[in-house]
Amino acid sequence: MKKVLFVLAVAAVMASCGDKKKADKPAEVKDSITTTTTTTTTTTTSEVPTFTDPEVQAYVNDYTAFVTGYVNAYKAKDMTQISAMAQKMSEWSSRSMSVSQKLANNPAEATAFSNYMMKLSEQLTAAMQMK
Repeated sequence: MKKVLFVLAVAAVMASCGDKKKADKPAEVKDSITTTTTTTTTTTTSEVPTFTDPEVQAYVNDYTAFVTGYVNAYKAKDMTQISAMAQKMSEWSSRSMSVSQKLANNPAEATAFSNYMMKLSEQLTAAMQMK
């Protein structure tokens, strides 16, 4: 559980410390993520693990999609989208607490969850370091 929290904290810190270029217009934060006009798309290189708890599985699926969108935003250098996604990172950290509690009784799934979150964090970190 400490590893999961550490991974999410690292991802949140990296997101908040990302490139802080200012756009010409103030960024509008929307509930939905808009797509960019680039033709480059990235998917996670890891296969999404399956979990017995439906809430945990939904979290993993949603977070995978979020990280994929975040990576694509960095590759497209879409600072408006990056800024909007950085603000949502704290919501993901809050949700991770509930998921971690559900995994506390299943060490095998907790390890799989932690390893997968680490892989997603590494992909996000790699995208942030691209220039």
